[in-house]
Amino acid sequence: MEFISKCGLMVEPQEGMASNELLDAAAFAETSRFGYFFRSDHLLPTSRKKGLDSPECWTTLGAIAVRTAKIRFGPMVSPMGFRNPALLARMACTVNSLSGGRLQLGVGAGWYRDEYRAHGLKFPNLETRKRQFREALRIIRPLTQVGRVDFEGKYFSAHLDDLPKLKEKVHLIIGGRAPSIVKETAAYGDEWNFFAPVPDAFDAIKRHLDGSGRRIEISRMGPFVIAENAASLKERLKRGMRENRASGDEDAYARALRKRGWLLGTERDFPDCVNELRERGVGKFYFQVWDTGNKEQVDLLARVLRGM
Repeated sequence: MEFISKCGLMVEPQEGMASNELLDAAAFAETSRFGYFFRSDHLLPTSRKKGLDSPECWTTLGAIAVRTAKIRFGPMVSPMGFRNPALLARMACTVNSLSGGRLQLGVGAGWYRDEYRAHGLKFPNLETRKRQFREALRIIRPLTQVGRVDFEGKYFSAHLDDLPKLKEKVHLIIGGRAPSIVKETAAYGDEWNFFAPVPDAFDAIKRHLDGSGRRIEISRMGPFVIAENAASLKERLKRGMRENRASGDEDAYARALRKRGWLLGTERDFPDCVNELRERGVGKFYFQVWDTGNKEQVDLLARVLRGM
């Protein structure tokens, strides 16, 4: 099995990607032999730019289900405050069935206050969102595994025992770095996804999965920079510095990115960056792509991953 089948692309459509562009990106990921394709679930640009197209997540997931044939796909991640958890679970089961069991359901507690308030959704404090998330998992897990649930909580409830038996279970991914969220993964998730921590931070968080008694996959999602050689890597870093108005030289910028958990290197040494995390227990890698028009870098990434 090629290593690239354990890797995926992660795109951010809220930053101005039209729906057709999103579908093309999913098809491109599939033909490039990536095993996964994810999109964010945001209702507004997280950059706070105005007037950008931000196609709603679950509508497009249904379209991806019928546009692709093999690649596994899903939201990374769906905030629990956007949709009633029982309804979200029913939506997930529908898309999973439509795609022949390829949906990967990523869920999280939510963080971007502006999009909640803009759409008339309540945005409680962090501790309340965590409590809501814990209740939601007690609804989502049984509904997406067996199609049954009987739960009455403070924030959510669901009582469904007459649905047809599920033909395919939904793979449940829980995203987050807070210890309480990781512990919920140990109890309810199939996969824990984290965003770009450096290895030492990852090791500390990972300990909360130990002793769960369940096989839980671990995946990393985050940004990257890859180039053919040192000279072209330097040019990519210069471009990134201009776009982000960063000061200093390229070496300092590279060190700052690595400190923030970016995977960064040339075609020759990029695999070492990936393998360092593989040795620590990361099984899947989802590479965050902000500019889907930059096919050159994604093509290079795919070629390197196919060779690992």
